[in-house]
Amino acid sequence: MEKVVVAMSGGIDSSVAAYLLKKKGMVVEGVFFLMFDEPSNLELVKKTANYLQIKLHIEDVREKFEKEVMQPFFEGYKKGITPNPCVICNKRIKFPMLKLLAQSLKAQYIATGHYARVENHNNIPYLLKGIDKKKDQSYFLYSIDRTLLPQIKFPLGTYRKQQTRQIAEKVGIPSTQAEESTEVCFLKNKRYYDFIRSFKEGPVIEISTGKILGKHRGIHLYTIGQRKRLGISSPYPLYVVKIDPMENAIYVDRKEKAFLREFFVHELNWLSDVKTPLNCHVKIRYAMEPEEALVIISDKDTVKVSFHEPQFAPTSGQSAVFYKGEFVLGGGIIKALEQGF
Repeated sequence: MEKVVVAMSGGIDSSVAAYLLKKKGMVVEGVFFLMFDEPSNLELVKKTANYLQIKLHIEDVREKFEKEVMQPFFEGYKKGITPNPCVICNKRIKFPMLKLLAQSLKAQYIATGHYARVENHNNIPYLLKGIDKKKDQSYFLYSIDRTLLPQIKFPLGTYRKQQTRQIAEKVGIPSTQAEESTEVCFLKNKRYYDFIRSFKEGPVIEISTGKILGKHRGIHLYTIGQRKRLGISSPYPLYVVKIDPMENAIYVDRKEKAFLREFFVHELNWLSDVKTPLNCHVKIRYAMEPEEALVIISDKDTVKVSFHEPQFAPTSGQSAVFYKGEFVLGGGIIKALEQGF
């Protein structure tokens, strides 16, 4: 019988993923990655694994997680960028560790509860969007190692979230007790800036007038496109349009200045063979529809993205993910913005 190792968080999605794989007749073993102290769902994971009658492994990756995910996350904000820890975790922790555990357990496959699909076309595996448009999580998965695709199973890729809930309730899976997680897991419902103590005040400058409108309390408190909590007064709405860590300055202006057409992307990871110039659709944040763009290679590890229509607030540190229809071509980290001011 084929064996699969499933990453289990204690939530409904990963629990139902394990259930579906077992229902298909596979030998299923679960793994809970202990990434930080006092995880909220550990006992629930144990209860769920016991209920599903699958073996559960607990892997302590706290040291690696702190070094590879948490530290870069906080350091990124200090440098004026906005990191995406889920993308980094999938790339450096979750999928590499699943691969290692699968090897040690002689399992042919690895699986998670992500809403995405892996399908073979002409005997080549590709990453595709999940069919639930509202829940599709392919944006967070572009950074995984392409060579892992033949091993990966995403049981929920052909399900909608409501169907997953119905299965969990019908089967009586204990993880229906878990709260839906929408925040960064290791922050434990706190804000990232609660963990950053050292900061330096600097000016908040309106770009179009050059006026200093006030002082900021550290560039880590701001992100491109931000409108609230700016600590300044103005007769019209102002948005953060530029963060300059060298000058320790925050630049603001009217909303239209936050719309950009072009930016550079580095730390590229391709999940399929592509040639540039590449006409495709691009997402620069999870909660947006992909928009048409032209992608051109700038150098070995950098591409230039030119949207057909300017987009609101591309942000350094966030991911740009490239799509061709349902297929995920790859992506990278937004590096530099072509702001023209």
